[in-house]
Amino acid sequence: MAEVEDLIEDVAIRLPGADDIRARGQRRRTRARAVRGGAAGALVLAAAGAWGLLLPADGPEARQTVTTTTANPFRTADGEVMMRQADELPGYATWHWKETTSLPKGTGPISDALPQVGLDGACPASFVPADEPDRKGYSLLYTGSGHALAQHRITEYDDTATARSQVTALRGAMERCGLHSASQTAGEREEGTAVWSGTVDDGRTLRVTVRRWESWVSVEEVLHGTPAG
Repeated sequence: MAEVEDLIEDVAIRLPGADDIRARGQRRRTRARAVRGGAAGALVLAAAGAWGLLLPADGPEARQTVTTTTANPFRTADGEVMMRQADELPGYATWHWKETTSLPKGTGPISDALPQVGLDGACPASFVPADEPDRKGYSLLYTGSGHALAQHRITEYDDTATARSQVTALRGAMERCGLHSASQTAGEREEGTAVWSGTVDDGRTLRVTVRRWESWVSVEEVLHGTPAG
């Protein structure tokens, strides 16, 4: 069975019973049938059903794992990668996220590759190694009120071991940026998400959420608004 892995150590999570897991799986299959051939927005809504199947993990980098399903939670049965819609991102009620294809003038460098994090140059201590592993990357950028920025990246590596090592490097980059493990929302706990947060050099708050499933890694970054460049 495939493993869905949570990246936070020593977190107590209540696991649903077998009947609940079976019911969730049936609801997900119903959603998947409903969205086949539908619009991209509907596919993202199907993703919300998939997140509900993620349970905690084990292992040195993901301390708590439960084998529940072989289905990839980041991709539909039709092969569509499930990126977050703007209103699903943390802080939407405050920052009113909108998808964008280009960032505002003066915004710092943005990279799709891990372990770089920070948006707008907010985390210069992170870096992309010269020997970056082979990967397939998918990303969306978002702008918000008060010059807030967000990014969602999903990266597919060649194997699980590479994905695990990249998550390790990502954790090191976040620690160098001064980020620390933070509390999760109820939805994030259900999704098996690790949350990191902290204040970056210009005084803004950077919030990063990380998930891994086998060789796939999802990273959501939210850089709170003000100051502007």
